This record gives sequence, C-alpha cells and structure tokens, in this order.
Amino acid sequence: MVSHRKNNKNFKNEGKESYPFEEEIKRVLKDKISKDPDEFVEKILGKFKDHWVFGKRSFMPWQECPDINPFVNMILTRSGLLPLYTLYLLEDKEMFGNEIINEIEKRTSATWSPNPGAIYPLLRELEGMQFVEGRWDLEEEHPRRIYKLTDKGRQEYKVIKIILEKQLCQAIDIFKKIYNEVFPGGKKKVVPEDKRKEIRI
Repeated sequence: MVSHRKNNKNFKNEGKESYPFEEEIKRVLKDKISKDPDEFVEKILGKFKDHWVFGKRSFMPWQECPDINPFVNMILTRSGLLPLYTLYLLEDKEMFGNEIINEIEKRTSATWSPNPGAIYPLLRELEGMQFVEGRWDLEEEHPRRIYKLTDKGRQEYKVIKIILEKQLCQAIDIFKKIYNEVFPGGKKKVVPEDKRKEIRI
C-alpha cells in the first residue's frame, strides 16, 4: 500500500497529527466549491477511497453501494453464516443463484449483498456433497440452474445451526460490548444478553 505520509508538513497542526488530505480539503473548499461542485465531490470521494482504512478491499462494496454495511457484508460472507443462511433459504423453496442473492439483500435491507463469486461456488460445493440438488431451467431466455434442499441437506442444516448458535450469540454480545465502549453516548444503548438476563431477574 502506498503511504499517505509523503509530505510531513501536511501532518503537523500545532503539534497534533492530522490526516494528510486535510490541507487539500481546505484548499478545495476555499477555491473550488463555488466554481465547480462536481469537481469538489470527486476530490472528496477520491481522498476517501484512498483512506488507509476505507480504501481497503473489504470496504469496496460500500464505496460502490452506500446501502451495503461493510461490517455485515464482510463478516457474514466470510463466515459460516453464508452456507447456513443459504440452506435456510433453500429449506423454504427452491432458488437459483441470483435469486438467493436478491433474497438476502431484501431480507437484510440491502446491508448484505453476497458476491456471485461467493454464492455460485458455494452452491456447487453443496451440490457436490448432495446437500442440494440442481436442475437446469431452459424455459427462460438465459438457462439457469435451480437448487433445492435435499433430505441430507436438511439434516446438515440442523447440525450447522446447532454448532453456530452459541458462537453467533457470543459474537453479537462482543459487538454490543465494543459499541457501548466506543460510543458511550450513542443513540441507543445496547444491552448484552447476560445483562438482559440479570435485568429480567
């Protein structure tokens, strides 16, 4: 990764370190916004995409679609929750790949949008293990493979569900703890599960 700290004079502000593009933003605000708003926006977005945190690959879907939550998207896609949720959806009805993606987007208010490069290899893997069964639908303009859950897949779904339940609950509580620590004055205080039990008692 290219370092942003090329010019030290852009980092010093009365002894405090600042982001390298602050001076550039100030200059643009003074000289450009009244002349060319579009150029102003492009400059800001360009600096955002090069940011040492937000410019990383994991945040790219968020840059392309602001509705996508980068934390939800990368955590759920890269964990065992994508196979779990795919089996859950197929338990309800048979679907093809893009239909599964659209259904996940719909149910998560577009905060989670699995890449086709994640869904289709997963479906092939599930089919290879006989957890799902695929058939070609040739009635549409473009052939598509429809998947349905098998009896073996239903049993596997139950197993994965049992294994991941405790881990998922623990992860949610950890996220709540971090949120409460980092944002103590947040809009909504999140109460961890163990504390909720104490309150109910």
